[in-house]
Amino acid sequence: MPERATSPSLSPSPEPTFWPVPASRGASSAPGETSPRDVLAALREFRAADAAMRQRAQAQLAVNETDLLAIRHLIQGEARHTPVSPKDLSAYLGISTAATAKLLARLSRTGHIRREAHAVDGRVQLIYATPSARSEVRRALGAVHGRMFAAAEELDPAERRAVIRFLANVADAMSVGERFPAPVQVSVPASNPAPDPAHANGAAPDRGAEAVRRHGTA
Repeated sequence: MPERATSPSLSPSPEPTFWPVPASRGASSAPGETSPRDVLAALREFRAADAAMRQRAQAQLAVNETDLLAIRHLIQGEARHTPVSPKDLSAYLGISTAATAKLLARLSRTGHIRREAHAVDGRVQLIYATPSARSEVRRALGAVHGRMFAAAEELDPAERRAVIRFLANVADAMSVGERFPAPVQVSVPASNPAPDPAHANGAAPDRGAEAVRRHGTA
C-alpha cells in the first residue's frame, strides 16, 4: 500500500522570498485593501495546495508525477476523441522516445494503459487509459475538481475575465526567461591585468572577442 503524501503547510510567508520589488509597489493603498503581495501570496498558497493534491493522487494510484500526467493526458485525449500515439505522448511530456517506451512499459505492467494498432496504419500504435485507470483517477481527483468548478461558478463574468487575464499574465511572466534568455554577464577587473602572452607584441587585447570565445556566444 503506497504511503500517502502529506500536505505541506499552506500559510504564506510574510515576505515573498524571490520578489525584490520596491515596498511602494507592494503596499496596499488604503487600510483593508489587498496589495499585489497579497495576490501573489494567495497564488503561492494555491500552488502549494495544487502540489499537495497531485501528490495525494500519485500516492493513491501508486505512480510518479510523469505517470500521472501521462494517464490524465490519455483520458483527455479520449474525451476529445483524439487518440494518442507514443510520439504524441513523448512530445506532450517533453521526454525522449526511450523514456516514453519505459513509461509505457511500466504503465502497461500496472494495468493503467492498453495499446491498439491504428485502424488505418497498423505500424502506428495508439495508447489508451484502461477503465480501471479512469476509475482510479476519478476517485483521486473527481471530488476536488468538482469543488474547484463550483468555486469558479461563484464568480461573475467580470471576475472570471479578471482571473483569466491575471493567470494568463502570470503564465507569460513565468515563461519570459525561457523565450528571452538573460545575456551573459562578463566581469571586467578594475585593475590592469597581467599582459596576455598571446599579445606580447604590445597590441591591446580584444576583451570582447575573448569573452565571446570563453562563453561561446556572440
